[in-house]
Amino acid sequence: MAKKSAISGEYIITVEDSGTVRVCKIYDNVKASLRECAEAKGFEYDPDWTTRQFGSKLIKDFGEGNQAEIGEYTIVKRDSGTIETYRTYANTLGALREIAANVGFEINEKSNTRNNGSKLVDFINANK
Repeated sequence: MAKKSAISGEYIITVEDSGTVRVCKIYDNVKASLRECAEAKGFEYDPDWTTRQFGSKLIKDFGEGNQAEIGEYTIVKRDSGTIETYRTYANTLGALREIAANVGFEINEKSNTRNNGSKLVDFINANK
């Protein structure tokens, strides 16, 4: 269960009841994220493919049903045929640094991920 969360651009930062911090990025530019997935797997693709074609081919080759997980990325094909991608970061502190740089927050390098994540959530929510 989430104790608190914040949305900043494409990022969602969640602080769980346990204190664990998770960062997820929901891509506005789905095709660019599909390219990242393909390149991570050495998957050759046609730059002229539509997002739906590209996503469907990745799901077919690396997934099951309507979903594929490629490293930190998840690709989902909705019933409408729409392709969505999101990334759950394994390097949470690195993701927090990325978000902090975008919003003008100073990460405390002497502090841990939980403290930095919690303070960043509070900063983002206070500055909406």
